[in-house]
Amino acid sequence: MSCVTKNVAEFVKEKGFNLSKMARDTGVSYSALYASLYGTERNRSLRDDEFLAICRFMHVNPMDFANGIKEAEKDN
Repeated sequence: MSCVTKNVAEFVKEKGFNLSKMARDTGVSYSALYASLYGTERNRSLRDDEFLAICRFMHVNPMDFANGIKEAEKDN
């Protein structure tokens, strides 16, 4: 799973977004969302179009998740 997907998953869980509503509003299937954001055993990364649709849904700048990666890399 990509670092971006992990960051999005943590954000979604922290904010308590409803996956069913997210699926309806983004057009990304519930099963794809669940596999990427909650299915730790599936290890599925978000596709770029899914990632952008989710960011639009959450009203979050996609670069916010990239910035988290840069900060994490600095710590290592």
